[in-house]
Amino acid sequence: MSKQIRGNCQCCGRQQAVVNGNMSKHGYKVNNGWFEGVCSGDHHDPMQISLITTDKIIDNISAEVAALLVQADQVLAGQLKPTSVVRGQFKKAYEIDFVDATAHEQAHAVQCLNWNLRQRAKAGADFAKFLRDVADAVYGTALIEVERKDAPVPVNTGDQKMKDGKTYICRYVQGARVHYGMTRGEQTFKGWIGIGAWRKLG
Repeated sequence: MSKQIRGNCQCCGRQQAVVNGNMSKHGYKVNNGWFEGVCSGDHHDPMQISLITTDKIIDNISAEVAALLVQADQVLAGQLKPTSVVRGQFKKAYEIDFVDATAHEQAHAVQCLNWNLRQRAKAGADFAKFLRDVADAVYGTALIEVERKDAPVPVNTGDQKMKDGKTYICRYVQGARVHYGMTRGEQTFKGWIGIGAWRKLG
């Protein structure tokens, strides 16, 4: 095993590999739309070295949270209304203009919009706090050195495994699935298992 240097990303706060002094490319997915996909924190200094990007993100999120809460208050005060209302359920659901909805539908739409705005604000505030807590804990500390795990042995067509007197032969690999042919006596069966489970076979 070799060593890997790790640090905390300024954009997502998670511990990731550091390559040539900068964060490596990594990904994440956070609900409520704050972050999704590949993290923009790659090629930045880790939090242990700098908080410039982290501070900017926290400031931007805090400003958006404040704006969302203002909107939520405007919704409750009747100053900001939904543009549409969903009528029906599941596959039969469709949208109509807010002004064409019944009073009950309008009240429900207002309630939902207020709730969604406040939930998004809460998610942002929670994420900003998470970033600040991580930054306070790791800034100025040393980067982390860990043992790098060896890469798993690849699974190839034709690979064989034996278990309980059965022979499993890899037919092909599709994503995280290993499609195999299994022989037991003179009978042959086909199936698939996860690549992790395949590696655990004898």
